[in-house]
Amino acid sequence: MTIFMTLHALVGTAVVCSGGTALLLRKGSLQHKLAGRLFVISMVLMGPVIAIEAFFTPGSVSLLGILFVLLVVYLVVSAWSTISHPEHMLNLLDRAAPVLALCISMACLILGIDAMSVQTHLQDLPPKEAYFFFAALAFVAMLLDIRNVRVGGVRGKHRIVRHVWRMSCALFFATSTLFTGPGAVVFPESVRGNAVLSIPQLLVVIFACFWTYRLIFSRSAVTSP
Repeated sequence: MTIFMTLHALVGTAVVCSGGTALLLRKGSLQHKLAGRLFVISMVLMGPVIAIEAFFTPGSVSLLGILFVLLVVYLVVSAWSTISHPEHMLNLLDRAAPVLALCISMACLILGIDAMSVQTHLQDLPPKEAYFFFAALAFVAMLLDIRNVRVGGVRGKHRIVRHVWRMSCALFFATSTLFTGPGAVVFPESVRGNAVLSIPQLLVVIFACFWTYRLIFSRSAVTSP
């Protein structure tokens, strides 16, 4: 394992551990805030790590991988921005979010169409459908960003739900990458592909749904992160 892969693995582990801790803890608690900040910091650091790895080891990171990191960083930063200021205010990140999401969506769509036009059966190439999935997700997020700007910032429970679903989505992607995706190389070869490694990402979905349900339907749900 090269020094870049080691750094990638360390930052990725910090992402999963801090994000998972933040998801489990009660929203609004001090522990949740600390874990959430570490999650944001480690996720943002993943961007330069991937860029350095791609620069010094050409071919180690696909275009889809780069777009994937950009999408995840966008989700995390926009989620953090949502609760980093009073709900009746918008900051520069909130206003820039729709443009960033649109750029990611268009890049995924263009590269996806280009990938579909290439007839190849190489196993090492990323799945072509992933381009369109990420394009659709970024486009939906862009529409919600536009609404957020139009109303001057979503309020109350919807503000926290916006924060939770974006953080949870990013954590799900990070967890999937580590346990069942390319990051699984850190595990012994004998356990790679084992169904047990799918449990962490399944737990992310379960807890994300639990908190979203509680925030929307529970009268005692917290209103601030």
